[in-house]
Amino acid sequence: MSTRIRTDWALFGAAMLVLAFGLVMVYSASSVVAEVRYNKQTWEFAARQLIAALIGITLMLLLKRLDYRKLQHPLWVFVPIGITIMLLIGVLFADAKAHRWYRVPGLGQFQPSELAKPVLILFLAWFVARRESLINSRYTIIPTALVVGGLTMLIGLGDLGTAAVLLTPAIVVFFVAGIERRYFYFTLALVFLLGICFVFQKPYRIIRVTSFFGLTEEVINTTPKYHWLAVQLASTKANRDADHQPRQSKIAVGSGGLTGAGLGQSNQKLGFLPEAHTDFIFSVISEETGLVGCVLLLSTYMFIFWRGLRLFWLTADPFGRYIALGCVALVTAQALFNMSVVLDMAPTKGIPLPLISFGGTALICTLATFGLLMSVSDRAS
Repeated sequence: MSTRIRTDWALFGAAMLVLAFGLVMVYSASSVVAEVRYNKQTWEFAARQLIAALIGITLMLLLKRLDYRKLQHPLWVFVPIGITIMLLIGVLFADAKAHRWYRVPGLGQFQPSELAKPVLILFLAWFVARRESLINSRYTIIPTALVVGGLTMLIGLGDLGTAAVLLTPAIVVFFVAGIERRYFYFTLALVFLLGICFVFQKPYRIIRVTSFFGLTEEVINTTPKYHWLAVQLASTKANRDADHQPRQSKIAVGSGGLTGAGLGQSNQKLGFLPEAHTDFIFSVISEETGLVGCVLLLSTYMFIFWRGLRLFWLTADPFGRYIALGCVALVTAQALFNMSVVLDMAPTKGIPLPLISFGGTALICTLATFGLLMSVSDRAS
């Protein structure tokens, strides 16, 4: 006899704890920027983040009440994918500079690449659940490659970091579903080669990657074997000091010590560290809460990862199992990618820290993934 799994209040509580901490840190990291750079009230960004959090929590609770099994209808799978693809194509023309956002008058910016995350998870769960016994068939691999590859390539034109994050749940789901090693390794090799192509698509990406590997502008210009690279970068107007953010980030992390300087006491957020309230907010967390705060935050993310895996193991329905796996893989991978960039363990990329970094679209879509997790938990057996 199957046993009903009740609402995972531990998972819900962990998510709300990280969210509440994130609101505090957004205020701490953005108060100076809001007042000095944008001539706004110190609480401007925190208030906008709070509004996004309330919208996201409402959406999460609505998805929690919704029976996730109703989402197995092809209408709920392919219509969101179609809308997301149209938005991603449209943003290439609507935002010619960054290819990332729609600017909505009175509402700020909308980032369709964030919408692609829960949409892709639903598609993966639906398709793999239907084709689980035929996971290595070309009629399974080719359609998935077209959908996943199409989405990630559209996103990768403007945001390579989000494209990498988006690929993670797809790779994890297919690996767990039992894809053959030859297909798995071929996929990894193809992703690596496409990643190199996308890096050379834009000069600022080349600068970030070469800077990460210690190739400064002086080294590139004076070393004969890097002449081709110097020619590639000669005409670009991109900022050559790609090491500035990682350098300032490491200063913030190192100065935090064991227990930190205290909430609101960060020095690096005073104009030294760009994007202190968005992609590099973990630097401010490290400086203000120290190693203790960082370990506690990482432990909370790992707790969320464990609860998601537990739900995957205990759920009998394949569709629900792969929703749980995809959601938890997405959130965990994004957190680890962000921390790796902040600690200078990966090239600089604009990847938000889940539930913490400032950004309304990212926060709402992340809370939507938790709503899907809650829905699976409420109805799984």
